[in-house]
Amino acid sequence: MGNLLVLGDSDIHDILINLSRAQILNFSDALLQCLRSYSVGAERQYQPAPGVINRPEGQKCLFRPFTSPDSVGTKIVITPAPTSKAAGALRGIVTMCDADGIPSGILNAEEVTGYRTALIALIPYLWRNYTENIVIFGAGKQALWHLRLALALRGDEIRSIIIVNRTVSRAEALLAKVREENSTRWKSAATMQAIDPSRSDYQECLKGHLSVADAIFCTVGSTEPLFPASYVLNDGRKRQPYVSAVGSWQPDMIELDPELIHQTVKGITSGSRAGSVLADDRKYVVEHSGEFARSKIGAEHVVEIGEVGNLQNSETNKKPLENWMKDGLLVYKSVGVGLTDLAASNAIMAIAKERQLGTTVSHF
Repeated sequence: MGNLLVLGDSDIHDILINLSRAQILNFSDALLQCLRSYSVGAERQYQPAPGVINRPEGQKCLFRPFTSPDSVGTKIVITPAPTSKAAGALRGIVTMCDADGIPSGILNAEEVTGYRTALIALIPYLWRNYTENIVIFGAGKQALWHLRLALALRGDEIRSIIIVNRTVSRAEALLAKVREENSTRWKSAATMQAIDPSRSDYQECLKGHLSVADAIFCTVGSTEPLFPASYVLNDGRKRQPYVSAVGSWQPDMIELDPELIHQTVKGITSGSRAGSVLADDRKYVVEHSGEFARSKIGAEHVVEIGEVGNLQNSETNKKPLENWMKDGLLVYKSVGVGLTDLAASNAIMAIAKERQLGTTVSHF
């Protein structure tokens, strides 16, 4: 039998937080290539459907299997019940086997999920011309990795970061952590602050920040839109934002106002996909996200990240598509692609073996 590598949360965190900008971009390229193989290659047909179980006490369980020519595995992630002491967390495990079914790895899923989801959401962000002002909804692992990666990749361009979270103390704790990391790692001059939702002028303040935001990252498992579309869609703004939503992943969960989806689709330019909603998986986003359940927008108005390269190569007039990617109203909705968990886990395991991290169980 083979050797099984076991990687805990702290080992994975140490690997990911210490990646250089060049290494992060290489990791991003690997995930993008994975998405291309899924969207325009043959891999989609070999991926089993994920399973979701919602327990009566409020616990949500996601089972996401994946396969490739070299690896087979699954990820299990759990959102604890609201009454649990761990409520608000997203925890679980990734198990990996080689092509012959020999177990090769067991990874704590928390950092893997947070990192790969945030990094994929930042792929379109890297296309954008401007990123001076950022607004992030949430204060959990996803928000933390979005913020870390934005600073690592474009920290010298960012001027302002606003954190919006229901509990302002969690937002302040997140900012304290990131400020400390930034002082030693990325050294961005960006100002960082949290908005307290209990303040009397909260809506006015939020509208002011969203009206000038270049990037809006939503990472909340919300059941109601986080902000009205009108806060983003206003005639007076200088430039259009990039908006990503990765926190809601079931039909009864929603982060974005359906009107924002409708207005994005209205921007479609004849002869190109400019103005479509961007997604990681068209079918599952349309079928399993609250944004599409409420907006009634069909799959024909969705383009996958993995398809964008092919669209650029095939478009007769690429200018509208490129303008949309760089400066247009660009909305990305994610529910996750299991194949990217495989790619991320393999990349992390390779680094761990090189650095002799984790615990190896011989002849497992």
